[in-house]
Amino acid sequence: MIEISHTYTLTSVWQKQLVKQLIEQLGAELIDDKFLQMPKKVGDGGFYYTEVVPGLSVVIWDLIFKETILIRKLKSDEALYIIHYDFSDEMNLIHIQGIKHKIGYKANLGLGVFDNAIDKVFQPVVGERVFAMRLLVAKDLLKFSVVNGAIKDVNKRKIKSGKNTLFFYDHIDSESKVIMHAIKSKSFLDPAFEIYLRGVALRLLATFIDRYSNLAPMLHHIPEREAEILNTTKDYLLDNLYTGFVGVEFLADMAGMSVSKYMSLFKKMFISPPNNFFVREKMILASELLKSGKFDSLLDISQELNYTKLSYFTSKYAQQFGRKPSEDFVKAFY
Repeated sequence: MIEISHTYTLTSVWQKQLVKQLIEQLGAELIDDKFLQMPKKVGDGGFYYTEVVPGLSVVIWDLIFKETILIRKLKSDEALYIIHYDFSDEMNLIHIQGIKHKIGYKANLGLGVFDNAIDKVFQPVVGERVFAMRLLVAKDLLKFSVVNGAIKDVNKRKIKSGKNTLFFYDHIDSESKVIMHAIKSKSFLDPAFEIYLRGVALRLLATFIDRYSNLAPMLHHIPEREAEILNTTKDYLLDNLYTGFVGVEFLADMAGMSVSKYMSLFKKMFISPPNNFFVREKMILASELLKSGKFDSLLDISQELNYTKLSYFTSKYAQQFGRKPSEDFVKAFY
């Protein structure tokens, strides 16, 4: 297993440190001071980094790893947020404080927002295309743009390292998906790639700000222990997608919290309430079952997912994807 470590800065300082490490340890190659190409023995493709505007930089990954690699992002005092968009073909893992989070296009939780003041480990999938983009955004820039002066008590909300963490996950909105799809077909070696990437980074940040214009209530820290408990209940939901939703009271009791506290913290960390999160993930599973070619009818899939009425299943699927399940259904062939 390969392990590399780095920190993030808004300038190219962090990149130079990482480049030196990868060149010395793995034999990577830096092209035009922007494109870090991995050696063929490790993977096909690489990383591309550029500064966009003061307070905003972007790094994009597009490669297929041939062996397991852990990329450790060490905590840093530089005041910035990391907005991670994961558009990989399969799910990757992000480790935060010993807790593993699945992230990726198929996981539906393809967006992660992290504080630079915490350690994080990215474990990309092996043998599948890893395509992800990270916006490195100065806290002052994001605070000014998003919160717009709504933070009244700075001392309570300033970023601190230690047991308090600031991170949350969400699905990638449709507008950002369109932007990501467009750049996914571009080559790092295209002479116009850097200019195009800067435009994409600005568009993604503008969409992010528009989407989370009420971000102020979310800029609270979630204690490590509570984050761990929330992940336990999230994993319980993901492990029971074939059944019905167990209820908020059950989950709150599992977490040892009041219903109101549990609802508030879950929404802060995963953006949506537990029931919405459960249904969304259930529909992701439904999509996989529909395309699997293992079922004779839509009713079979509906019942497999514990829906007694096909019409109700159809409406939930349409709400999630904007199309009927029949449009994605591949009938079993014997």
